[in-house]
Amino acid sequence: MALFLDTSALVKLFDPEPGSEEVAELVRAGGRVTVGALTPHEFTSAIRRKTREGRLSVAQADRPREQFRSAFLPGADVVGLDGPVSQRALELLDTHSDKGLRVLDAVQLACCLSVPGSTLVLGDRDLARAAESEGVTTRLVG
Repeated sequence: MALFLDTSALVKLFDPEPGSEEVAELVRAGGRVTVGALTPHEFTSAIRRKTREGRLSVAQADRPREQFRSAFLPGADVVGLDGPVSQRALELLDTHSDKGLRVLDAVQLACCLSVPGSTLVLGDRDLARAAESEGVTTRLVG
């Protein structure tokens, strides 16, 4: 199965929280794993937010960031934010922003749509609704 991992699911691989084991099982099952070009930025932001909120110490936050950058990212396919993907993200915002779709989620969904047949693994209900209305198979975790 080809997987497109949204950052909301990807963080679960590196910092245990509800849904972590489910994401790990999907990734272990094999198949191609794809992420969007802005995923490293979102991942870093999510881990740093956990530090600001006191859920991780600075030292604890360094481990998942390093594991993501050195072990996970080199083996994943990355969809770039080129002209067509950027244009599709704008169209998705026009269509779904009234239903809660945010800018970075629209970019992630546009990246996912550029990988036909992939299953979007995510932990965000608003993004899941938008993706499903666009015909994307989703796997909501957590």
